[in-house]
Amino acid sequence: MAVKRSHYENAFEAYLNHRGVSFVSVEDVRHFAPSGTGLKLFDYIVYPSGTPACLVDVKGRKSFAAAKTGEPREKSWVTRADIEGLTEWGEIFGTADFQPTFVFAYWLSDVDANASDTAGDFAYAGRAYSFWLVALADYCRHYKPLSERWDTVTVPRDAFATISTPLDAIWLPAPC
Repeated sequence: MAVKRSHYENAFEAYLNHRGVSFVSVEDVRHFAPSGTGLKLFDYIVYPSGTPACLVDVKGRKSFAAAKTGEPREKSWVTRADIEGLTEWGEIFGTADFQPTFVFAYWLSDVDANASDTAGDFAYAGRAYSFWLVALADYCRHYKPLSERWDTVTVPRDAFATISTPLDAIWLPAPC
């Protein structure tokens, strides 16, 4: 059975492969795992060099103003189910060994992927992306309700700017 992923997840995998960062796609193994937990799954277990492993939930967001403002981080919303699931998985895996995180994958829709030279950008399949890491614990300290109907929360822009870090600055390329 072919695994279907969003273009955000495909770009994230290509980014990890390009940098030589080891990872396991949870989608690839979930069919072999016992079911019935009722928890929302995260997307990847990532093993960056020199830092603890990360349980990663990729959040794809389209950015419309990155070329004009230089800032792609316009949207930082997640669902409460995302937070609850990642929290529970962190407890199951053990947060001393596995850090629960969100990776916000911003598609820079107004940036030419072939001419992009903005720090943190990554070109994949004709699109430019920027990847930002946020520890679940930091996200939880700052989030505010966004929509009751959709059960979503968000982090105010100023706070998000302080708790999110470009992946290039954290996950170094593999040494070989």
